[in-house]
Amino acid sequence: RAVQHVACERLKKGVTEYGAESGALIIINPQNGAIIAMCSVPDFDPNEYGKVSSASAYNNDTIFTAYEPGSIMKPLAMAAAINESLVGPRTTFTDPGVRNDLCETPITNADKKSYGLQTMTNVLERSINTGMVFVAEKLGRERLFRYYTAFGFGVKTGISLHTESAGNISRLEKQTKQFLDCYGATASFGQGITATPLQVALAYSAIANGGTLLSPMIVEERILPDGRKEKNAPLAVRSVLSASTAEVVKSMLVSVVEFAYGGRGQVRGYMVGGKSGTAQIPGPGGYTNETIHSFVGFAPADNPRFVMLVKYEKPQRRFAESTAVPTFADVASFLLPYYEIPPKR
Repeated sequence: RAVQHVACERLKKGVTEYGAESGALIIINPQNGAIIAMCSVPDFDPNEYGKVSSASAYNNDTIFTAYEPGSIMKPLAMAAAINESLVGPRTTFTDPGVRNDLCETPITNADKKSYGLQTMTNVLERSINTGMVFVAEKLGRERLFRYYTAFGFGVKTGISLHTESAGNISRLEKQTKQFLDCYGATASFGQGITATPLQVALAYSAIANGGTLLSPMIVEERILPDGRKEKNAPLAVRSVLSASTAEVVKSMLVSVVEFAYGGRGQVRGYMVGGKSGTAQIPGPGGYTNETIHSFVGFAPADNPRFVMLVKYEKPQRRFAESTAVPTFADVASFLLPYYEIPPKR
């Protein structure tokens, strides 16, 4: 209850402070799939449920609204390539800054820069789109689709709550080309596919717990009419990554938080891993200038106690590092001492 209160109040504050249309936040225990907190803004008072300005206040955006997640998908595509022994954290590529050969619209980096010689860890730290195209070319569209499916995208998680969306990764499946095409290239950095915050948080939980996708658990136990207690056991869906791959990707995500975002994602005394995404919102005729900001992170990195996703829709700031990232850090700064996890730095 305390976590739910702190997380939801911080999200409400963020929606107001950043001028966002809406916000969503979810916290999961990656060891058993238990949902610790779920927040959506705008929300409503159950005691006065009719007093809302829009029916959207009744939606649980962590499961109801599938969106193009953007760069928070990069670590998942990277994990797939590492798991297939196609790249490693020190594998290098030379960033051309633009790819004109795959889509009608050139693929560029978010800041239009060309970074030159970079490692795969640098690709995540600097969120290099062309670097992820390099990774996707190694994987191929079919393997990328297989791993995204294994991570739980494109199907409902089965959470025992109503109005869950399945998201959509069908564009990866329907192409007949065996080599990488535009859809495969853009899916590697989270465009052209949709997912819910819950799906993304569960996928990151698989990285955090050593490679296993878990079914989400919203009810811890049932009390039967005769007083007996029936505890729900964690349910493993499938193994997605090897334990060694999960450890490598966790280390890369720690490096992202250490060297990106101007320190905004760090929590004093703790090692934290995570990745942000600033995703353009698609509209008629192409992508608009409006964005959705997300950050997914976990802590402490050596034995994650929680995975948290923060999302803001159409905030009046340019990048997620100034919205979703500090929100994550604020809530994480409460969670770690709340769970009595001693600092190690």
